[in-house]
Amino acid sequence: MTAEQFKERFVSLYPKLFAIVMANIGNCDEAKDIMQSFYLKLWEKRNELDVVANDIGYCRSVLLNMCRDRWRAKSIEAEWVVEESDFPYDSHECFETVDIKERIERFIDCLPEKPRCIMRMRMQGASAVEIANVTGLSVENVYTILSRTRQLIREFYNKING
Repeated sequence: MTAEQFKERFVSLYPKLFAIVMANIGNCDEAKDIMQSFYLKLWEKRNELDVVANDIGYCRSVLLNMCRDRWRAKSIEAEWVVEESDFPYDSHECFETVDIKERIERFIDCLPEKPRCIMRMRMQGASAVEIANVTGLSVENVYTILSRTRQLIREFYNKING
């Protein structure tokens, strides 16, 4: 495969692929690192890619595996329990000085990568189907993650408000 064919076939997929990595990693710098490693691997295997029938599906699978490897390397676990010490508030803070919305957004920032990214996409107006397409998850899984994340936010809200 020539460099021009490679660019036409795979480099054009960069925006979609980067969105998948961002949704799974949540950190722009790490996502860029993964994308760079991915394209290097892809370039090294360019002569074997002629048999790939679905470019986006193949790339998505490789990238999701790379994201999983990154999670394992960092010992990131998708835990749904947020410890009380992780709540970004001080019980002595005055409610008048700190906006509740800001406190909830800081709480969302403390969530694990995947639920945080999914919740942020939802807050920006993405539908569950769009989120599923970007992340590679099923729509049902997206709904489950959103439901669990909303429950954590409700618990946090009740704690700071009650």
